[in-house]
Amino acid sequence: MSPNKADSGALSPLDAAEEVYETGLHHLHDATQLSFLKNIYGGLIFGFAGLFSLVAAAGLPSLAESNPGLPRLIQGATFPIGLVIIYFVGAELFTGYPMWLAMTALRRKGTPLQYVKNLAVSWLGNLAGTLFSAFFFSYLTETLHEEPYRSGLISQVTSDVVEAAWHVIFLKAIGCGFLVTLAMFLGTQNRDGISKALGLHLPFLISTTIRFPHTVEYMYLASIGMMQGAPLSVGAFLWKCILPITLGNTIGGAVFVGAYNWWVYLNLEDGERDRKGGLRLDEHLGLNGS
Repeated sequence: MSPNKADSGALSPLDAAEEVYETGLHHLHDATQLSFLKNIYGGLIFGFAGLFSLVAAAGLPSLAESNPGLPRLIQGATFPIGLVIIYFVGAELFTGYPMWLAMTALRRKGTPLQYVKNLAVSWLGNLAGTLFSAFFFSYLTETLHEEPYRSGLISQVTSDVVEAAWHVIFLKAIGCGFLVTLAMFLGTQNRDGISKALGLHLPFLISTTIRFPHTVEYMYLASIGMMQGAPLSVGAFLWKCILPITLGNTIGGAVFVGAYNWWVYLNLEDGERDRKGGLRLDEHLGLNGS
């Protein structure tokens, strides 16, 4: 067994952090067209996951009255399937970029233009994909036209966006950014398909169940909600929904996962490795997972 892997077949946190950092370096040099297409594809897939979760959760109105937590758990269990599929097919989501690019920035790699380009291309690609999915695959197919799906969707958008304070949405989005990038870190750390799927799913399940908003998730939910009659204007969609969620997700992923893993594993561990004659700290201490 490789000394860099635990008995479960997962990478050590240090090796996972190095791999996440290498992913960030790769993204710094992505071709614009390639990145845009991958993010459009990610938005399309996430739209289908959103539609699936709405049908599964909003179709139980009587259950919601007696046990309001159960439909939210159902939605929390179904929406993250989109993240798993996106990871497995090699598509992209905006929310991974703050984690990746925070680690490369802290190692002083790349130029400011590369960072702006990567974030903008990813965000716009996801927006294009989710809007396409919402209009063509959700609205024109009339999947959510019937009750209780339409009223359930409008109720969620009204509660989560229209009636919520800006700072509440922002703070919740920081928590989501933390959880969803933690899920992506676990997806990188685990090596077999089942472990990857669970690692990707579980933190995002927490976030979706407690209604901590994800940028691409609410690109879809808010846009299809507006199409179905939710009291949300285009201006409010941008100011009250997309802006605080994007900023919050960016801070959560960059600080609580990207900067943390850089500081603990790539900065402190690298220093220890140098002082111990080139050995990793876990190798020097004999902590090889066996």
